[in-house]
Amino acid sequence: MKNILVPMSVLISTLFFAMPASSVAIYATDVSGTWTAATPGSPSVSGIGTDTIKWGNPTYRGRQSGYSFEGYAPPSFEIEENSPFALGKFLHYNYPITGSSLQTASLLVSTTLLIDGASKTIESVFDFEHWETKNHPRSGMCANGGNNRQGVNYFGCADRVTFSRNEGSSEEFVVGNTAYYLDLSGFFYDSELASEFWTKEKRNNKAVLGGLIKARAFQVPEPSTLALFGLALLGFAARKRLARNC
Repeated sequence: MKNILVPMSVLISTLFFAMPASSVAIYATDVSGTWTAATPGSPSVSGIGTDTIKWGNPTYRGRQSGYSFEGYAPPSFEIEENSPFALGKFLHYNYPITGSSLQTASLLVSTTLLIDGASKTIESVFDFEHWETKNHPRSGMCANGGNNRQGVNYFGCADRVTFSRNEGSSEEFVVGNTAYYLDLSGFFYDSELASEFWTKEKRNNKAVLGGLIKARAFQVPEPSTLALFGLALLGFAARKRLARNC
């Protein structure tokens, strides 16, 4: 008779992760954003430590350029597992300026979830790079390759915003017998996931932060099951020692 040996990792995985994920009520109760750092720093860039940063000397209707983040909670809203949802919006206030311009910035997004009555806050970090382009170059050609006063460059040459997420910023957490993970997809511009976008001059430009809740359930063994499992481990170890001595 042929003996089939099952790896112990498979046995453990089967024992603890045999149950399908169960659906429970999930709510986003609070989503907020804080600009934690910027280059250059204060006083060239104001508002570090808040949800809005501004820079430059305004030359159009007294408006500075700036970044802000507005979370969509409160009020709280319900989330379905494995269904995309929006957490909040990023805004670039793109207005003509002189003087120092933003180069880089870091955004800390805090998301508080209420899952089956248990509250958990997850923090995620996004790094931004900013390119403040010339609004009206003599050549008539903008930095994005398009012509001035056409398309996205209609009110002047567009600026470029680039963003990336710190991959280690999200975490898995356990409620009851289910492990949950908040997967932040990134920023969507014109309904498409993007790592960068060109923003119109003299306008407030918006990108939406999207996410997904993933869940996997695991089974916590009864004491009797643990005892049987322990005996099986002892038997497995004894069999291996016997096989070495033969």
